Amino acid sequence: MALRDYRNPGSVRPMEEAQEVCGRYFSEFLPLWGGRLLLPELASLSCVFGIVIEDIESAAWVVEIERGRLVRVRPVSGDLALELEAQATFVTDHETFLEVVSAKTAPSEAFFSTLIDIAGDMELGLSLSTVLEPFFRAYPFRL
Repeated sequence: MALRDYRNPGSVRPMEEAQEVCGRYFSEFLPLWGGRLLLPELASLSCVFGIVIEDIESAAWVVEIERGRLVRVRPVSGDLALELEAQATFVTDHETFLEVVSAKTAPSEAFFSTLIDIAGDMELGLSLSTVLEPFFRAYPFRL
């Protein structure tokens, strides 16, 4: 499987590059928001959630938000670590993940199209997909 390059429709990237791009989202892009209010309407949001990109080996992260501020983003290894920490976990493939964080696809649309699964607290997961959509639209990840 290869990654589509949205700047050049019809092109593809190798899986190694998909892994690098997804990792960069968590290691470079999200940390820019550390301690900052993501959006004013998210000021009451506090939760810990996981993201697993199932078609990339060892691609799982825990994201902690407290009162609308990004507190921590870190990789996790193993399903047990994720289950113990995350209230809800989003499971998807790299293409869907990148479409969501680059604001090409709404998270709720991807969920209802069965491109994203939610493990754990389903209600929280659905709420998160709705409240984080404005963040992705306001601050899309550029590949």
